[in-house]
Parts: sequence; structure tokens; C-alpha cells
Amino acid sequence: MLLAAITLFAGPACAADSTAPPAASGPAAAAASGEPQPAAKPQADGGSQAPDYKIDPLAQRIVGRACATLAESKVFTFHAEITFDEVLPSLAKLQFAAATDYAVRKPNDLAVDYESDLGAKRFWYNGGTLTIFDVPKMMYISTAVPSSIDAMLERVAERNNLTLPLADFALSDPCKHLSNRVLFGSYVGRGDVGGVACDHLAFAESNIDWQIWIQRSGKALPRKVVINYRTTPGLPQYTAVISDWKFPPTIPDARFVPEIPKKAVRIKFVDLKELRQ
Repeated sequence: MLLAAITLFAGPACAADSTAPPAASGPAAAAASGEPQPAAKPQADGGSQAPDYKIDPLAQRIVGRACATLAESKVFTFHAEITFDEVLPSLAKLQFAAATDYAVRKPNDLAVDYESDLGAKRFWYNGGTLTIFDVPKMMYISTAVPSSIDAMLERVAERNNLTLPLADFALSDPCKHLSNRVLFGSYVGRGDVGGVACDHLAFAESNIDWQIWIQRSGKALPRKVVINYRTTPGLPQYTAVISDWKFPPTIPDARFVPEIPKKAVRIKFVDLKELRQ
């Protein structure tokens, strides 16, 4: 899914399926060259090879520019307004809202404030220590992790089944997995997101379809992402509208220092449920 086949843009909370979403983007290297990458070749039943799927070169170039923009940006902040579906065991589908604010200082500082209809969490990472505070429950975890944003996100995803909405934007190469995951990609046309003119792109992977709107003028920045979970019961959808991109010279150290109330209770990492998206 971004720029993170994401888990590039994280996915919805589903009672029927907790798979985290991918992000929308493509490899930064391909972005620079503007050359489309070969799409994966799915295997049909019986082992025979299905026809090749294609990524439109124009869609590849546009998403590649966004990947390159984020890869080259070392310090930035952004805000996102999110809606996501939760599918109940009965397959009834509920929609919830959320908002998140990111502060990124590569290669090893990340802070995220996340609040939704289902709860709120604050996340601090400062080059070796990860702290997550569950605000309503007044519980937190603090643990040693690898000393880079990339390695930290990979570690907690693999070992703790923990993903963060839109976290792939903070990677050193937000789209390095795109060519391995995307089966089909196309340029839809021009679109508008909150008054910003964007290029609208659509992609398909083995289990999800996702769309991304990328700003046409100035920096090539993601402005909206929509993910549809095609193989999940109830077909939940995740939408993030991204705004307030800022690229300051730096962000004060204090932004990455945990603020834990004295009454908060420390718990083990295994007791912390995955962040709701």
C-alpha cells in the first residue's frame, strides 16, 4: 500500500481479518529513471503461468516521483483524516473515523499521535527505544528496538504484529517493494483532493486494490489513499486524506521524547493490541 504496498498506508481494523494494509508507491530508483518495473507474474491454477500483468509507465513515473520526494525528504510532518471499516462476525460493516499526526526526522526519530472513534495512542521512537502509550487505558510499553526507522518498523511488524497507519511514508525508500507486489497499475486521470489538483492512480495486488492521488504541482506528495480489501469478508475499505505537509529544517528533540503520565501503568509488549486504524 504507498507508497507502502503497504502496510504503505496501513489498513482497517476488521473483526474478520486483521491483515494490515499495504501502501501506495513504487521504488525510488525506478522513480528517478521513470522506467516501469516488471510486474509480478501470478500463477494460474495447475501451475501454468497466467498472462503478464502490466503497470502503466505513466502511473509508474508519477508514483515513482512521489517515492523519490519522500525518500529525499529527511525531516517532515503531515496530518491525515482517516475513515475505516470494521467488519463484524455477522459481516455487518461499521465505519469509523480517525486522525493522525506524524513527525519524521530520518533516519531514527519518529513520533505519531493517533486518535480514532475506537481509542487513542501516542507513539515515540528515538533511535533505539520505542514507547507506545494507550491514552484511554493509561497503559504504555517501552522497549529496545533497532536504531533506524526502517529496521524498527520491520521488527515490530514481524515480531509483534504491530503496524502503524501510513508509516511507510517514513521509510528511507517508501516504495522498494512495489514492483514485487503490484500486479496491475493504471493512470485514471486528474482529480481534486481538498482543492489540490492531483493525478489519480489505481493499482491491484493479490489481495487488495488501492488508489492514490498525488499532487500535480510543486512536490509530488500523496494527498489521498483508498484501499479495498478484496479478499476480506465484508470487503472493508480504508481511506486517508493527507494534508498539512511541512518540511522544516529540523524538529525539536522534545517532539520525540515520551510524555507518560505518572499514573500510567507499564505493561509488556505482548499485552498491547495492534494499533486500531
